[in-house]
Amino acid sequence: MNTYLKYQPPAIQFLSFLMLAAGFFFIDFLIASYFFKDLYALLQDKTAAIPSHFTARFKWGQVLTSTVSFIIPAFLFGYFSSPRALPYIGVQKTVSPVLLFASVLLLFCVQPFVGWLGEINGRMNFGEMQKVLLEKEAIYNRVFKVFLQMNSVGDLLLNLLIMALLPAIGEEVFFRGALQKALHRLSNNPWVAIIVTSAVFGLLHGTFFKLLPIFTLGLLLSTVYHVTRNLWYTIIIHFVNNAFAVFAVYYANSSEIMKKLSNDDISVSVFVAAASMLISLGIIYFIKKKSDEVLPEIVTNEDNDYIA
Repeated sequence: MNTYLKYQPPAIQFLSFLMLAAGFFFIDFLIASYFFKDLYALLQDKTAAIPSHFTARFKWGQVLTSTVSFIIPAFLFGYFSSPRALPYIGVQKTVSPVLLFASVLLLFCVQPFVGWLGEINGRMNFGEMQKVLLEKEAIYNRVFKVFLQMNSVGDLLLNLLIMALLPAIGEEVFFRGALQKALHRLSNNPWVAIIVTSAVFGLLHGTFFKLLPIFTLGLLLSTVYHVTRNLWYTIIIHFVNNAFAVFAVYYANSSEIMKKLSNDDISVSVFVAAASMLISLGIIYFIKKKSDEVLPEIVTNEDNDYIA
């Protein structure tokens, strides 16, 4: 009897992934509590100045989280699920230049719609929870500000690696490659898997005042992965999105537009947002049609590991 998880009932595979994820989240928590306890205490104090030498430790914490909480459990899930672990979680050998270009174009075209949702989200009032959530948002913004302190091109390149590339790889293999696949098998409904994955993706970012745009980006990434079966496209989209935020902060003092972008201070009309959404849906349709042409060249007959 084959012991790989893909041959087990979907509920067993899903629970196995949850145990892997919970176990490594706990390991990450224990390590962070031991090595970075003073950093978290410092973040709680709004009046405390953060020494410059602490910035490097914050970045090591980000590397730890991306690796331990996301990359390791996702790759172990692939290893235990199939003898072809990487293709099983969507890491394919081939990439279509046309689909790659369309994916990046999609990201830029959807930005006005995402920005419009961000404006709505930022004005939301959560009632009795408002004060608590605002305090958590202040800590979130404080962490973001510490991470993105850059005084040289070297700092910029390091942030592109730690804040853009590593999270893009880690979060995509975890959310799209592992969680979405397990949910798809469990529910037998791709849209249930896409919506639930995107919701978890949004909530784990820890900010209710940016939840709508993050959830929407999650929907876009999950949909692109579903129609292409190839994680490289979503990794590139995710990386470019993160990298753009890093560049906006780096060039904030040299460009008024970049300054507004870095502070999320761009206003979008409902008409521009609607046009952005419609164009984005059109690009997704194109990606789906093009993927249907490309997929037969890479899908094998061995249990269709490429199918989400």
